[in-house]
Amino acid sequence: MGRDRTLHLRVTDDEYGQIVVDAEAAGLTISSYLRRRALGHSVVSSVDAMMVRELRRQGGLIKHSIIEGTLHTAEASEAYQAVKEAIQAITIKVQGETT
Repeated sequence: MGRDRTLHLRVTDDEYGQIVVDAEAAGLTISSYLRRRALGHSVVSSVDAMMVRELRRQGGLIKHSIIEGTLHTAEASEAYQAVKEAIQAITIKVQGETT
């Protein structure tokens, strides 16, 4: 299914600037970004996605260290909980932006 239709859209300079910023943050072209938004598909910032991946990695390392017994302190448990809360906060933020 090829894309052979073209839409023309008028926007203000401010609107255009915001669209460009949002598309770049999502790692998408302007066309892809607008198409996804118009069709109700989620648009997740590539920065948010990278952050969640890194937080999950860090959380996994902390959890592994706690389970193995190489790191068993109240601070480690607090750090693990903070990572889990940060992931949850980003997930809620992303879900709110895509609805």
